[in-house]
Amino acid sequence: MTGPNIECTIGGSLGGAPVSLSSLTSSVWSDTDSTRQPLLQAPSRRNYPMPVHLKVTTALVFLATGSFQSVLASSSGLTQPAISNCLTQFLNAFLTHTHDYISFPTTLQALQDSMRRFYNVAQFPSVIGVVDCTHIALRPPRADEASYRNRKAFHSMNMQVVCNSEGEILDVCARYPGSTHDSYIVQHCGLHRRATQGEFNGAWLLGDRGNPQRVWLMTPIVHPHTAAEEEYNRHHRATRSIIERTFGQLKNRFRCLDCSGDQLLYRPEKVAHIFVACCMLHNLAVRKQQPLPDPPQQQPDADDDEPPPPPHRRAQQSAVHEGFNARHRLIQTHFV
Repeated sequence: MTGPNIECTIGGSLGGAPVSLSSLTSSVWSDTDSTRQPLLQAPSRRNYPMPVHLKVTTALVFLATGSFQSVLASSSGLTQPAISNCLTQFLNAFLTHTHDYISFPTTLQALQDSMRRFYNVAQFPSVIGVVDCTHIALRPPRADEASYRNRKAFHSMNMQVVCNSEGEILDVCARYPGSTHDSYIVQHCGLHRRATQGEFNGAWLLGDRGNPQRVWLMTPIVHPHTAAEEEYNRHHRATRSIIERTFGQLKNRFRCLDCSGDQLLYRPEKVAHIFVACCMLHNLAVRKQQPLPDPPQQQPDADDDEPPPPPHRRAQQSAVHEGFNARHRLIQTHFV
C-alpha cells in the first residue's frame, strides 16, 4: 500500500524552526494496516467520509504542536468537532497496537544486550532500564481536583516512563494523578510485580532519590561518605541522565505534553491515551532516526527527586534493607 504524499509543515511561536511531519505521517500511515484502518474509517456526519490519511495527519499535527483544537480548526479549514473526532479515532486505532511500539525486554538475550549497551554509556553494570516520572498538565475533574494538584501547585497526571540506553521507551504507567509520589507509582506498577518475581534475572533499573532503594532498583546515595560512594553516584548520574534527555525529546517532538504550552483540556483517561500515543510515536521516530525540531524555551516541570516517605510495613522495611545491602555489595564490587 502506498502512503499519502503529504507535506505538513508547522512553524511559528510554538517551536521556533518549522517541524516537518511528512516523514512521521508516512511512517504511521505505513503502519496503519488493514486491521487498523476500519477503526479509523468511522461514520462521519459529512456526506462523505474523511480520508484516513487526513485523520492521521490531523491527529499528528495536534500532538506535535499542542495547539488548541479551535486554533487548529481556524488554520486548517476543518471544524473543531471534526478535529476532535480525528484525534479520538486515531487514538482508539493506534493504541490497540501499543505493544508493537512499547515493550520491555523479556528474554535473557534481550536483557543481556540491554545491560551491555547501558554499560557502554558510563560503565554502570547490570542496568536494563532507567525510570523516572514526568508531569503532564491537565484540567482536573471537578469531583477530584485536589488529587491532581502536584507539589508545584498546578494540576497534572504523574506519568512513569522507563527507557533504554538509546532513549526508546520500554514501559509506561500513565494512570496516577499529580499528587501521587513517584515512589508509590514504582511500587504499584506492573514492572514491580515482574521484578519481585525474579524476571529481571539479577539486573536492575536506575531511579532517582525519589524512588525507594530495592534489590532491582538502584538509587543514588543521598550523603556519600567514601570515594567509592562518590564514584557510584557519578556513574549512576551519567547513566540515568538518559531518561532526562528522553523526556526532553518527547516533549520537544510533541508539544501537547509541554507544560509551557497549556493544560490538556481532556478528562484524565484521554490525557493518558494521548501520552501513551506520544510515547509510541516517539519510539517510531527514534527507530527511524528522525531529527528533532528546535527545542522550545525550557520551562520548570513538577518532576523532582523528593525522597520517598519512610516505609511503615515490615515487608517494606525488609525490602529497603535488602536493597541497601544489594547497593553496598555493588559498590564494593565495582566502584572501590
